[in-house]
Amino acid sequence: IRRLKSDVLKDLKEDLNDPVLWVESARRVDPIAKSIRGNSVEKADQGKVTDFVKEQGGHTVITKVLIANNGDKISSTIVAQSANVPTMAWSGTGITNTQLSEQGFVTVPDDAYQDACVTTVEQGLEKAEAIGWPVMIKASEGGGGKGIRKVEGAAAFKNAFEAVASEVPGSPIFIMKLAGSARHLEVQVLADQYGNAISLFGRDCSVQRRHQKIIEEAPVTIAKPETFEEMEKAAVRLAKLVGYVSAGTVEYLYSPADDTFCFLELNPRLQVEHPTTEMVSGVNLPAAQLQVAMGIPLHRIRDIRVLYGMAPLTASEIDFDMVKPESNQLQRRPTPKGHVVAVRITAENPDAGFKPSSGSLQELNFRSNTNVWGYFSVGTAGGLHEFADSQFGHIFAYGADRTESRKNMVIALKELSIRGDFRTTVEYLIKLLETQAFEENTFTTGWLDMLISDKLTAERPDPTLAVICGAVVKAHVLSEACWAEFRKILDKGQVPARDTLKTVFMIEFIYEGSRYSFTATRSSANTWTLYLNGGRTSVGARPLADGGLLVLLAGASHSVYWREEVGATRLMVDAKTCLIEQENDPTQLRSPSPGKLVRFLVDSGDHINAGDTYAEIEVMKMIMPLLATEDGIPHFVKQPGASLEPGDILG
Repeated sequence: IRRLKSDVLKDLKEDLNDPVLWVESARRVDPIAKSIRGNSVEKADQGKVTDFVKEQGGHTVITKVLIANNGDKISSTIVAQSANVPTMAWSGTGITNTQLSEQGFVTVPDDAYQDACVTTVEQGLEKAEAIGWPVMIKASEGGGGKGIRKVEGAAAFKNAFEAVASEVPGSPIFIMKLAGSARHLEVQVLADQYGNAISLFGRDCSVQRRHQKIIEEAPVTIAKPETFEEMEKAAVRLAKLVGYVSAGTVEYLYSPADDTFCFLELNPRLQVEHPTTEMVSGVNLPAAQLQVAMGIPLHRIRDIRVLYGMAPLTASEIDFDMVKPESNQLQRRPTPKGHVVAVRITAENPDAGFKPSSGSLQELNFRSNTNVWGYFSVGTAGGLHEFADSQFGHIFAYGADRTESRKNMVIALKELSIRGDFRTTVEYLIKLLETQAFEENTFTTGWLDMLISDKLTAERPDPTLAVICGAVVKAHVLSEACWAEFRKILDKGQVPARDTLKTVFMIEFIYEGSRYSFTATRSSANTWTLYLNGGRTSVGARPLADGGLLVLLAGASHSVYWREEVGATRLMVDAKTCLIEQENDPTQLRSPSPGKLVRFLVDSGDHINAGDTYAEIEVMKMIMPLLATEDGIPHFVKQPGASLEPGDILG
């Protein structure tokens, strides 16, 4: 608790004579928690929290709903079942035991809650067999791709269950049937402290990898209007039923084939993609959330009044359910304006299953315009450490319709320039937005994972250009190393040996499965001659001030940047990325990224096959599997819990 000193409260001085205390978040109100029967504040009754703060001479501004567990994924699904909202088959199927609190809100008893949870691998296997494979193992307190695993059969269940438990320690775990050809649709709800709740349209978040969103859209266009209206009504009904207060999201799985939907979960928070809803509704959600927390009813919030066609500076009631006969004359039914496509910019390698990576940033150049807006958590000369989240940017493109907003996003991404130690998803996102499935709006939640398994890659440079630029870059690096050694010897006052400065280098690497052996000769300060298979070509190469090379080939110039990785060189030719690989020793099991070794999945001396997962490492808050490239018997030299650097030998 801290005293809130803000100009926002000047208008409330007449109404609030007492000092204002702001309950910042559930985990920062230990004094309240200890004063309310010693319970944790997440389980505390909202009324008792309010009474306690008033006893201290204050007024509550509660920014997080404090109703008993109803923000929890398990409890919200039980409440949804009790309200006859369709749900997927899960470990709590059939549980509808709820009770009313003193305030008249629906809550879930502890015994019903525990019946829906899975606490052991054996219990989980039993539930999964009853539900039917494949299933999802989910942590109730997980989110953002953490604490969720897909399991195809019983053999993989144990490792997946343990991974979920380790990603979100202490969280209750439940199991849900995997929906195959479905869309992930959301309804944005906003509710005040007086029993009012409204829907602010919806979002389509079906493009996901590792069950984490990567592209979001608003409003929803795939569902029939009458079907989505039913989803909105169910979401509002659920929010009122549990006494929800603040902004929240009700998530559904929608089947376009038969026009049906199932409740997925309730998220009791403002989601990172909320600007998509703001841009089509005109409602400032963070501001509305704070006003609701300050006790202002929905019909007194300016943006809500404008949305319903009411005079913004008046205080007349709004018929949010449009049930009164005169409502159609006094107010309008809210409708979304335009369409928004949003993409998440992450430090992940799309060519390696979206493996996250960290490092420093050398360049980030993004310009917002009338139809495109975005933000980044790092800037030029910044960076991401291995304990950060992989997402560091979010871009939103507006258009009159879906086609226009998609085109605006593609243009914005092509103009975005990011260069650093890590790969980003920018090039891959452009490829996704230009696919036929995305243009025709025919994808599902499993679409991107299917593309990954089919080895869909971002646009790459011309193979000949990539190979020549790779050879020139490697020759340039070796030559610069010779010059550095030459200067170092001179600085010591010594005479360099005759062969310190070299002009001929042997260059070998592998590109897309083919091995290349070049002889590179430095013909002048800015010219290289490359020899390969009896042929030769002359290439110009001028160093750039920012560390790159300007390569001149066949009358055209190309900007080239590179970054050394474990066993390879990442090459960026005209903003298109490719990988120049070195010969790899399959007998050495190496860490591809910095992070922490979580556990080994096999013991030293056991036999493993190529493609088997032998260990798991934690990289940027995600648990990533390490796969064997060859058949063999591993002998491990690292211990679980060890910190790892790129290239460290595990065994």
